[in-house]
Parts: sequence; structure tokens; C-alpha cells
Amino acid sequence: MQMKKNSWKDIWRYRFDNFMASGPRSVFLSLLLLFLAAFVLTAILRVIVESALGHSIAVSVILNDLWLSFLQITDPGAMAEDGENTIVMKLVGMLTVFLGLIFFSAVIAFITTQLDERIADLKKGRSRVIEKGHILILGWGEMVVEIVRELIEANASRRDAAVVILAEEPKEEMDAYLNERLPQTGNTRIITRTGQISSIDSLARVSVTDCKSVIVLPEANEAAPEGEKATSDAKALKAILAVVASSKDDASKANIIAEVHDLTKREVMTNLAPDNITMVNTRDIVARIIVQTSRSSGLAVVYATLIGFDGSEIYFHKGNYSSFTFAELAYRFVEGVPIGVRHSDGQCSLKPDNDYAMQADDAVIIIARDDSAIRFSPQNAVVPGGLPLCTKRLQPAIEKELIIGWNAKCPIIIQEYANYILPGSMIHIVLPPGAQARQMEMEALIQANPAIQIEFKAANSLKESDLRRLQVHEYNNVILLNEIEDDTEKLDSETITRLLLIREILADYSRQSGNGVHTQLITEVMNSDNLELVARTGVNDTIISHQMISKIMAQVAENPDILAVYEVLFSDAGSEIYLKPLHLYLESLPEVLSVADLIELAQKRGEVFIGYRRYQEIQDVHANFGVRINLPKNERIRPHAMDTLIVLAEDEL
Repeated sequence: MQMKKNSWKDIWRYRFDNFMASGPRSVFLSLLLLFLAAFVLTAILRVIVESALGHSIAVSVILNDLWLSFLQITDPGAMAEDGENTIVMKLVGMLTVFLGLIFFSAVIAFITTQLDERIADLKKGRSRVIEKGHILILGWGEMVVEIVRELIEANASRRDAAVVILAEEPKEEMDAYLNERLPQTGNTRIITRTGQISSIDSLARVSVTDCKSVIVLPEANEAAPEGEKATSDAKALKAILAVVASSKDDASKANIIAEVHDLTKREVMTNLAPDNITMVNTRDIVARIIVQTSRSSGLAVVYATLIGFDGSEIYFHKGNYSSFTFAELAYRFVEGVPIGVRHSDGQCSLKPDNDYAMQADDAVIIIARDDSAIRFSPQNAVVPGGLPLCTKRLQPAIEKELIIGWNAKCPIIIQEYANYILPGSMIHIVLPPGAQARQMEMEALIQANPAIQIEFKAANSLKESDLRRLQVHEYNNVILLNEIEDDTEKLDSETITRLLLIREILADYSRQSGNGVHTQLITEVMNSDNLELVARTGVNDTIISHQMISKIMAQVAENPDILAVYEVLFSDAGSEIYLKPLHLYLESLPEVLSVADLIELAQKRGEVFIGYRRYQEIQDVHANFGVRINLPKNERIRPHAMDTLIVLAEDEL
């Protein structure tokens, strides 16, 4: 086959197109060359015209024409230089000015365009971040604000701290959103960059090798459809792979904290770098918190107080404790409440035996306002008064639990309940009519828990008539779970509607029967901004899924070992936090109780005292619903008969 020969015109056009497409510099060079060509040609034209008019052409004349041509092509006002010349020279001057206007306008337009693009690039965050020791957040979503808010609180006592966010959203939008939601950032600089979270180049721009921790946010929340969660997991996997690849030659690799929905992918991701990757299991943690909250009224407030950097939180504290038992440590910390021990192998034990002998390499797990505030005294900082312990115990009883709605947490919640409640207890699950798709899961739950009466009821939980038929006042707890939905505002609005309906139904029953209602309402709220709206319904035991998980992820970013404590704390095995009535500890109330007395009373029951809840403040949001954690050791309390102790114990009895 004979090849067609390209013409010189096609070749020239092809090469010119390639040259112009090579970037802004080629455009600028082209404009500059055209400008110089116009300048030289108009100068030559002036010389030719002067020669045609019979003027002598000396070197000085040529130089003068070059100068006049340059003046006129750069400044239209230089036309006055040809005021005494002939009409032909004036026409040459006009042509020169006209060409100058064209080319100068083109150059100015080019420069303006490039400046605009450069400013736009700066707004988009294309420059490299030169921070060190910062927290890097990959992705954008509803948890960003909560995580950054926690990190701001964590950095309150530091002089210089930074949080860097890399996401695909435009930088201007991210900055505007954060400025609106977080107007006060304290000592923390919030830096945003636009880019692909799985791009090694983008990660290099945010100094991934110099950061302290990397938080990989899920694109989809737990209530999203399965397809969206699968896409979210795939993006998280690619982001983790990119971080690991970027840090392969870095001796001090950053800790990676991530959340994925698929258990199989979670294990695969962890195996990429077992020493540096921490997976936060949102579904399990929130499900366990829901169950534990239902076991002890007010526990949600305790968790909201304890989890996070605002107020008192959990720390690991090393010291010379080898000559003490664990029980003795409670009286020797001027500031802080010891709740457990982290052993040399990294294992965490909450509420060890009172007579456990501390080892030289043990670290105390302690609740304190700040790690810098923890103070240990070799001598007793406080001394208890030796009050006699009451021998009362709560008697377990058959329970009825009502779960309204269904999501991935439901099987976990039922299994958790099976570890707490007595055989013969009932769990009823309310699903919308026609929910046959859950039939196999339902049958599996019934077979796995034969000692519990699991029943399913069909009802529209947004209809008051359907809710009234459920007789919600007969249940110990009513748990509202989010359905599968990608619109979190819609989920929250439906949740608040259900809460209002149920509160009205319970209030009507109380008015008509004259009996008090002891049913607890526990629910999920996806957006923490809706917390105040939920609180107005009178529901104190509210689980804020994103807020709690965001707080945990922020804490893990600062200290990855803290997740091991939460995993033990939220597990049904071992010790958990309970709020227990004061009458379980004292036969009669003294006029005044010291914190040391409360520590001793809890220890006599094999428990760890961590806080106190005042009954008189139980509805006061400004007093944190009466909950106080890590009381000053020298504080004295005037008890009320309905007050409760917040303790770490093995059961609620």
C-alpha cells in the first residue's frame, strides 16, 4: 500500500499545533515573536517609505525609525511624533499603533489569564504542604467536622499543631464549610487540599511521610445501600495502598486509621501493614454501645463525656508502681482515676483484682483531664472514712426489648442482648409490612438464640396508630435503628418523628393509667447537629453514631493503643461501665460523703468508682445531665437518695 505524502502545509500545521499545545510558555513565545516581527517590519516599512520620499538613509535615521516604531507599537500616544511628517508616514504610524494595540492586548490578555489560573490553582490547594507531625485526613464526609473538632480540643495545650485534609471536593467549598462549622480553631491550623486520596502524587503534596497519623474516612455511612458501601470500601483500600506505598521507604511510618464495612476487606487491609493499620469497627462498636446504654440509664451521657478530648479522657501513664496493689493506686493519684492496667505485651486489663500487684513494666490506664495533669503521690492523697457496705444486690428479671427498624447492627444487638438478659426474655423487632427479604436473617437469629423469644411484628413506625398497637410502655427499652438510606437528614427527620410519636404515646399512657413509665428510648442520630432537637424530645439516652465514632477515630489518631481499651470496655466479657443506685452501697445516707468514701465502697463490691450522677440535675443539659467523671479527690458530696455511682463493674447487679 502506497503511503500518501504529506504536504508541507500539513506538516507545518501539525508541528504548529503541537507547539501551541505544549503549554502556556509556547503561547507566550508565539505572541512575543509576533510582537517582535511587527516591530521590525513596521520599522523597515518606515525606512522604505523615507527612502521612497528621497530622504537620506543614514544609520542615525534607521535607529530613529526603530525607536519611533517601538514607541508607537508600545504607546499610542507616540503618534504625535509623526505630527510634522507626510501623510504616508502618518499612515505607517497608524499601522504601527494598530498592530501594537492588537499584540499588546493579546499579551495582556494572556498574562491576565495565566494570573487568574494561578490564583485559581492556589485556591484549589495545589501547593505542597510542608507540615510535620500533623494529622492527615483522607476523604470528605459527615464525620470530618467532628474529627477536626476533637483534634482542635486535643491540641488546646499545644503551641503549634496542624490538621491536613485531602479530598476530591474543591478547596474553596471545604474551607467555606469548615469556617462555618468551626469558627474557632484555637492553636490548630486546618489545611485543605484538593486531590485524589489514592494518588501517590497527591499524598506527596500533603507530606504523608511526615505526618503523625492518617485517617481514611469512609465515603458511605453504615446506613447507606450495599452498593455505596462496596464503593466506599474499594476507595478506602486504594487509599491505604497508596499510603503504604508512599511510606515504604520511611523508617517511622504513620499510623493509619480506617473504617470499612466489609469484614473480609478489613482483614486484608490490616495485613498490608499490621503494625501501622488500625481498623475501627463502627458497626460493632455502636451496636454494643446501644445495648450497654439500655442496660444502665444515663450511660450514653457518660460515654459522651468520657470519649473524646473535651473534659476527662483515658490515658496510659507509666511510673514506678511495683510496690503497690491496684486498689492502693486509687488513693495515691491526686488527679486521675485508675481503671485498669496495660501490660508489657500490650494487653489491657480493666478493673483487675484489688490485690493485683503492679509490675515494673505495667502502665496504668487512667481517666484524667489531661496527661500533664496526672499526679501520683507515694502517700495516700485521700483517706476513706470506712463506711460499712450495704449487702443489697439487684435481682435480675425477665425483660422485654423492642427494636424498631433494621440495619446491619440488628443481629449484633440481638446477640449482645443474649449475653446479658435471662432466658425467657423477649426481643420484638418491628419491620414495615412486606419485609420478606429479612426472613432468612430472622430465622437464623431465632435458631442461634433458642433461649430468647424473638418475634417480628409488622408495623409502619411513622404511623401513630401502628405504634400505639405495639404497647411500647410494656418494654424495658425501645431501640430505634436507622433503615438503609443514603440521605442522613431524611434518616434523622424520621428518627425524630418516631421519637416524638413514642414520647406522646408514653405520656398519654402515664396520664390515663396514673402509672409511671420506665421505658428507655435509645436511638441513632447520624448528624450531631440534630442532638439538640433530639434532646428536646426528652430523650437523654441518645446514641450519636457519627459523633462517637468520630471521637474514637480522633483519639486513635493521637494514640492508636486507646482502641484496645475501647474494645474491652464495649465488650460484654469482663467489666463495663454502669450507673448504680446509691442504696446498693449504703443502708442509710450520711449527711456528707467524700470521694474517698465512694472509692472505698466501690472497691468493697469489687468495682472501680469513676464518677457520680446527681439526681437533681438529671434533666439539666448545662450540668451534663448530672454526670460528673473524675471528681476532685478532696470534694465532698451531699447525697440524695436517688443519686447514682458511675462504676466499672462486671454486671449491673
